[in-house]
Amino acid sequence: MTSKKNNLEDLKTIRNHILKIATTERANTNKWFFKTGPGEYGEGDKFLGITVPQIRKLSKVYRYLGLYLVEKLLKSEFHEERLLAILILVDKFEKETELKKKEEIFNFYLKNIKYVNNWDLVDQSASKIVGNFIKEKYSLKSKNRSGVKFLLSLVKDENIFPDPLHKNLGRGRGGFEKLWEKRVGIVATYSFMQKPFKNEYSPEIIFEVAGKILNEKDNLNSHDLIQKAVGWMLREYGKRISEKKLKEFLDKNFSKIKERRTLLRYAIERFTEKERKGYLNRD
Repeated sequence: MTSKKNNLEDLKTIRNHILKIATTERANTNKWFFKTGPGEYGEGDKFLGITVPQIRKLSKVYRYLGLYLVEKLLKSEFHEERLLAILILVDKFEKETELKKKEEIFNFYLKNIKYVNNWDLVDQSASKIVGNFIKEKYSLKSKNRSGVKFLLSLVKDENIFPDPLHKNLGRGRGGFEKLWEKRVGIVATYSFMQKPFKNEYSPEIIFEVAGKILNEKDNLNSHDLIQKAVGWMLREYGKRISEKKLKEFLDKNFSKIKERRTLLRYAIERFTEKERKGYLNRD
C-alpha cells in the first residue's frame, strides 16, 4: 500500500495545481531572467510560469511529501518543480531535530546535486542544508578539518565529487554542473557566519574557500555567477564579522582580485564611497 508521503497521485495534483495558476507571460520572463538561451548557464531550462511566492505556498501544502516524491520533483525538467522540491527539502531539514535524519537529507541533497542546477536553487539551499549540517556535525578546526576539506572539494578545479566525506558517491563531471557545485561550496559558508559560531575560526572559512577560487585556473572560477557568489559571501563576512579582516584579505589577494571586477564590486559594496573608489582605481 502506498503511503501518503509517497503517493504518486500527489505529483499529478501538484502539476495540475501549478498549471492552473501558471501564465505564459511569467514563463517567458523566467526564461529570460534565468539565461536559458544557447550557451548561457541556464540553457534548455523549462518553466511552467509561476512566481516564487506561489511556489513557497505550494511547499507549505506539500511539505509532508517523502523523499521518494521530492526526488521525482527535483528531477523534473521544469524549474519551478525543482525549486518546490528544494523548498520542501529545506523545510524538512530545518524542522528535523535528530542529527541522523538531518544526515539523511544532507546525503539525499548531495546524491541529487546535479539537479540543483541554477543559482536560485543553490542559494535557497546551500547554507541551509550543506552549511548547517557540516557546521553541526563535522570539525571546522582540528587535525583533519573534515568539514573545511569537504567545502574545498566542492570548489576545487578537478572535482571528483564528493570528497572527502562521501567517496563512494564520487563521479567526475564538467561544464555547468561543476559551476553549481562550486557555488554550493561558496554559499554554504554563509552558515558559518551566523550565530552561534562553531568556533572563533569558523566564520573565516570563506577566506579559505575564496582563496581556493582565486588560486586555481579553471575558467569557471571567473564566471560571473562564481564572482558574484564569492563577492557576496565576502561582503557578508565584512558586515557580520569584521570589515577590518575583510580588507586585510582583499589587500593580501588584490593582485588576483583586481581582474575579477564583479567579485570586487560585490565585496566592497558596504565600504564608504572613498574606499570603494580606492579599491576600484588601485593598480
